[in-house]
Amino acid sequence: MPAPCPPVHPVRITSGAAWTAIWLATALLGTAAVTSSCGAEPEAGSETFASHVAEIIYTSCTPCHRPGEAAPFSLLDFDDVYKRREQIVEVTGDRLMPPWLPDHGDFLDDRRLSEEQIAMLRRWVDAGAPRGDRSQEPPCPEFVAGWQLGEPDLVVSVQQELVMPADGPDEFRNYVVPVGLPSGRYVSAVEIRPGSPAVHHAVLCVDRSDGSRRRDAADSKPGYGGMDLAPALPPDGYFLGWTPGKRVRRASKGMAWTLHPGSDLVLQLHLTPTGKEERLRPRIALYFTDEPPTVVSYPLCLSAKDIDLPPGVADTVITDQFVTPVPVHVHSIYPHAHYLCSNMAAWATLPSGERRDLFRIERWDFDWQDDYLYRKPIALPAGTRIEFEYHYDNSAANPANPFDPPQRVRLGDRSIDEMGNLTLQLVTVDHDARRTLGEAGVRRDLEKFGYDGKLLLQLAVLMREGQRLEEAIQAIEQVRSREPNNADALRELGICCAASGNAKAAEQAFTECLRLDASQNVARIQLGSLLVRSGRFAEGIQHYEAALSLDPKMAGLHNNLATAFLATNNLVRAEQHFEMATSLNPTIFQAWFNLGRVFAATGRKAPARAALQRALQLRPTDARALQALRQLGN
Repeated sequence: MPAPCPPVHPVRITSGAAWTAIWLATALLGTAAVTSSCGAEPEAGSETFASHVAEIIYTSCTPCHRPGEAAPFSLLDFDDVYKRREQIVEVTGDRLMPPWLPDHGDFLDDRRLSEEQIAMLRRWVDAGAPRGDRSQEPPCPEFVAGWQLGEPDLVVSVQQELVMPADGPDEFRNYVVPVGLPSGRYVSAVEIRPGSPAVHHAVLCVDRSDGSRRRDAADSKPGYGGMDLAPALPPDGYFLGWTPGKRVRRASKGMAWTLHPGSDLVLQLHLTPTGKEERLRPRIALYFTDEPPTVVSYPLCLSAKDIDLPPGVADTVITDQFVTPVPVHVHSIYPHAHYLCSNMAAWATLPSGERRDLFRIERWDFDWQDDYLYRKPIALPAGTRIEFEYHYDNSAANPANPFDPPQRVRLGDRSIDEMGNLTLQLVTVDHDARRTLGEAGVRRDLEKFGYDGKLLLQLAVLMREGQRLEEAIQAIEQVRSREPNNADALRELGICCAASGNAKAAEQAFTECLRLDASQNVARIQLGSLLVRSGRFAEGIQHYEAALSLDPKMAGLHNNLATAFLATNNLVRAEQHFEMATSLNPTIFQAWFNLGRVFAATGRKAPARAALQRALQLRPTDARALQALRQLGN
């Protein structure tokens, strides 16, 4: 494939360079080079930095324009602002800064300046940028150094340093980040620190299976490529990510999400060359809360797969729609397109015919994309049609066009390709409604795009979670009829058969799954449990040990293995693994209870009593633990 023509505006290649591009665009303004900090003497009644401008700058500009943040220079005092005064007026007047794309929609953290604020900045500069009375000048706000919300509860990072070459194509890479939590936690906030301007934007998902690890292992490079993160998903339907200037906020009451034990974070980076080799090791900060989530949400994705933009055509329209089968509240949205998109909008048409606008962006900018949280969620009844409409300009008149002259552009992952997606976080009344919504979304995509094995397996999982096992098995068999060697399908078949009580069929499915893919740890654990329940302890123990060799920090699996050893009267091995389970996760009641039984059986009353007391701290009224403790005596 021949190399593409150079971009018309190469400074827009990276989000880090987006800041630079804006300031380069106004760098020819002569006063930008002035460094004097005197300013003019203020006229009576005129705006001054002290009385008017400082508050605007410190509120809307300084959060990003300070050391350690994405902006390339600081705006921390009068001298900083005076030096950049003409650029500030230019980019705020053009509404390039502060970066905020939506023209319609009542969103939190709206960074737009008012018309009066923009005019005030213009008048201040025209008047000579007077400083005013220094005694009335507000101090620059004190920002928390480093993480926006202060010290995190947990910080994890990509396991190895990443290297992005100076030149070449951009790419999407997905990196598995083990968390190693011994027990589940509720997450109230996440902050991502990419560590390099080579990161255009980042998306964070969670994988409760071993699927992402297997995709990582199958890729010769660190992580795995592509935009498809499956089986990693947005946790509980929440958007997690990073874009330049993104503000981090804690979840409101009931709006946390659950990070289950054994889960991996999967960090997707859109990496772009910066002209020099970049070395980076992104970090992820997690903030926990003790308040469990009460909100049930689902990420609905509208998308266009048939994008084909002819060269020279200034307005190509892309649409998609979805009808909600249950009442929902639209909590937040995340629109996505690349450089050729010019404007976009989405709306909802209620069954009554009433139209409700969801958002509108008149001037799309790929470098400043973000997700947007509604100040007040938008209620939509069942039967509402949600639609989006994106417009694309592939003409030479589009200054963002990456090709000169324009070339045919189709759907693709690279920045010079195009996309058209809108993800909506829809809140439902309960988990049953969420499954109904999820099924409708999957069925719509299957009808629209045709056969897709991954989508059919998603449908099967939703059916299984709703206890519709026969329907789930039918969906899985559709995949197997087309892909007989699909190990994921066999794993899901085994889980469904085990849940329906067909142990023989489940064993066959799990065994065949592992024959095709020995790294299927979930299938191996499920098979081990199936064999142990049927009394075939030696075989079950063998599978448990093999699974632990792949992931030795699974507290629950150590407990299951110890229980199997206990059933075979191998008290030494049982004790070893119960102690490992309690060490990794001190909240497993069964591990403490059985550890107490092992100590009691071997005549060690003191440690037995201590273990049983720990069990009773977790379940104070458990009859078995109370009886075992009484039997120990004094």
